[in-house]
Amino acid sequence: MAHSKGIVVKQKHLYIGAASLSLLACSQQPNPALTPEDIAAQLDVHYEVVSNFDNTCESNRGDCFDARLSLTLPFDYRDAKWEIYFSHPKTIISESSEHFDITHINGDLHRLVPTSDYSGFNPGQPNVIGFQAIGQSVTKNDVMPNFIFKHDNSEALVIDSTKEVFDPQTGLWELPHVAPFSKEQQWRRTKNDNVPLASASWLYHHYASLHVEKESDLTRVIPAMRSTQWSDERLIVEQGLSFDAELTDTAAAYLIAAGLKLTKAGVTVIRKHQDMAPESYAINISDSDITLSAGDDAGWFYALQSLALLFDKKTASLPVGSAKDTPRYPFRGVHVDVARNFHDKAFLLRLIEQMGMLKLNKLHLHLAEDEAWRLAIPGLPELTEIGGYRCLDLQDKTCLLPQLGAGPDPESQVNGFFTVEDYKSVLQAAASRHIEVIPSLDMPGHSRAAIQAMEARYERLMQQEQPEAAMQYMLIDLEDTTQYSSIQHYNDNTINPCIDSSYRFIGKVLGEIKKMHDDAGVPLTRYHIGADETAGAWVESPQCQRLMQKEKIDSAQQLTAYFIHRVTKIVNDMGVMAGAWSDGLSHVEPLKLGSKIQANLWGLLPSQGHTLAHEMANYGWDAVLSLPDVLYFDFPYMTHPEEIGFYWGSRYTSTYQVFQFMPDNLPAHAALFVDHMGHDYDTTDTVPMNPDSSFAGIQAQLWSESLRHETQAEYMLFPRLVAVAERAWHKANWALPYQPGEAYTARGNQFSEQRKAAQLKDWQAFLYVLTHKIIPRLEADEVFYRLPPAGAVIDNKTLWLNAPWSTLHMEYTLDKGATWQRYQGPVNIDQDADEIGVRTYTTLSDRRSKTLWLPVTNDPKH
Repeated sequence: MAHSKGIVVKQKHLYIGAASLSLLACSQQPNPALTPEDIAAQLDVHYEVVSNFDNTCESNRGDCFDARLSLTLPFDYRDAKWEIYFSHPKTIISESSEHFDITHINGDLHRLVPTSDYSGFNPGQPNVIGFQAIGQSVTKNDVMPNFIFKHDNSEALVIDSTKEVFDPQTGLWELPHVAPFSKEQQWRRTKNDNVPLASASWLYHHYASLHVEKESDLTRVIPAMRSTQWSDERLIVEQGLSFDAELTDTAAAYLIAAGLKLTKAGVTVIRKHQDMAPESYAINISDSDITLSAGDDAGWFYALQSLALLFDKKTASLPVGSAKDTPRYPFRGVHVDVARNFHDKAFLLRLIEQMGMLKLNKLHLHLAEDEAWRLAIPGLPELTEIGGYRCLDLQDKTCLLPQLGAGPDPESQVNGFFTVEDYKSVLQAAASRHIEVIPSLDMPGHSRAAIQAMEARYERLMQQEQPEAAMQYMLIDLEDTTQYSSIQHYNDNTINPCIDSSYRFIGKVLGEIKKMHDDAGVPLTRYHIGADETAGAWVESPQCQRLMQKEKIDSAQQLTAYFIHRVTKIVNDMGVMAGAWSDGLSHVEPLKLGSKIQANLWGLLPSQGHTLAHEMANYGWDAVLSLPDVLYFDFPYMTHPEEIGFYWGSRYTSTYQVFQFMPDNLPAHAALFVDHMGHDYDTTDTVPMNPDSSFAGIQAQLWSESLRHETQAEYMLFPRLVAVAERAWHKANWALPYQPGEAYTARGNQFSEQRKAAQLKDWQAFLYVLTHKIIPRLEADEVFYRLPPAGAVIDNKTLWLNAPWSTLHMEYTLDKGATWQRYQGPVNIDQDADEIGVRTYTTLSDRRSKTLWLPVTNDPKH
């Protein structure tokens, strides 16, 4: 039943009225014994989504949802000289309180203050503030931590009840101030939302549907090799391997990590040069020696990775036979956003280590955003001294606004930046594993950090009476009066494309980055300009009006194309390929770019996203598939309000879904997938790929708005990134071949039962290597990965559990988690319990998955 907003308001007004009557004789003076620290420590903040259904939005901004905040203190408190700042990514458009006001400041930052009618806190009695916000909210992930209490001129303090809490059993961070999403109107976006909740019982049936009997294949690696011929014989290498060519320390470390010994007394490994395609290799294992052939160093390195995965520790042996392998795509990438929330050098080095094992070769580093600038640029210290940190400075003079729940502490884990030496060490670590680092500083939109930093530089130099130097790198037109709002609700985040100082800034930054690459001995070959835009920016800029008249540009919307053309030329003149997101590139005239360009394609498949992908591939550009449906890893693994992740493009992206991806045939996914509301969709290939066109590759995206800890970032990457490596390197024989002009639908049975069976068989083979070889490597390298939860059903008072990995153990609780019992087979439920908790765990680290709760009913089957 939908919640009635009027009831909330009425109840609240009755409470406030009663409280007001009791206060008629009370003094409104603050209690001098209470300090701001007392309030921050004891103020209980409770956040609850009421309903996503049947809301009458008090604006013309589309959908909205009802929610409420409850504020409770254990003591009497009448002071009104305070305010609370909090992040709320979905802008609050109205509140129903007479006693509190909520206003949007910028980005996701909001302020809550008492009104003139505020009557204070009574001990233990909540002040309830109902409000509406844009869009829908169906997971705890939508709520940010670290509400900030500020009393008058005192220090800003985080309210304790809104701090994240670490769970040592799961290794995950929880938000205790957020109420459960237990009702349909809370966890569904609309009444038309057809995505099933990933409950314990739903997962039980889902896991069972993916299971097929498959014997372990000790010759399978990830990613799978193109062609193999293995016998039943095994070469015993208990004495280790002896290489006839020198190994780098990096390459040797991978073999040792797999359990192989490197000794002169070991089996001889011969390195042989052979004319082959880039990154290709061949392996020949006889009953006495091993020959690895490749045409380049990358191929040799990848041959060693496959050799390491072919090694079976239990028998200390390798299969006898041969294999030939070559990558499916030259671009096999990972995009990591270290800007919104900082992820440090150690995190990047751990990621690079795994990328090398998985034969991934591009690391797209997203280093600047609205919320922060993360790379030190010599000569422009404000970029990191101010842009690298967030705290409660509403003027952005010492740091940026505390967006994304950053809190007031500039020393917290979400803050920081890479020094020049940090960056060079990352470049060298990547290069030693044949990984190219592609730096990205998003422009012209998503650039608030740079804009604020250069305004701080301007003010510093103006105070020093150096006006010419002050204007040198300004990124805005000081006379621009345009009012706009970006997709993330910023009103001041877009670089002006009409002033020369913007391009001087870009040239300066690019020159310094190129020098870092040169000094590290790793030349810069690609730079991603971003090219995100902000609708409505620059309309009132006098500088833009003059430029448009001079260049005969019809509208401000066309200035994005002007910006991209000009920045691309700056990049190309340095001998570097430029990259950009497809939405920005959709505005340009392809022939005007005058050079090959990397285009990251991120259209949604149910919205016919294949059309723009085909167009850009047909231009001859390096078209890199970056589709949100399967490649945005800030989306949750499953549809559950406890899972981390945004969901605007997909309610869930499981490892199996990534494994199913058929990048050469984008329209065909209508035969397999559903849209973000859980409905079937149809596709028509109205813009076929040219016979000589192809995609350059695929790239997984990790955006970090809600990933405040390195473990959270790794949780979202692994194990899904392993499936990306499989699809980027290897083309499965079950994939539907591309047919130009073909239309697809879930009702057409175009993905036949035979293909489904072949896919499941391949999935089980992949899963064996993932769980028996890749996961132990992640554990050894201290990489945090997601443990899938257990599935469970109750049938005739018998509890049944299952898990998607054979290497996982399962356990259950009948007493709310007071005691846990290992599941070793079906369990008779012969005691009273209203719900049963189930979870998985791994003995590799004694870590637990999230707990799912299965309700117990009187039905014989549940």
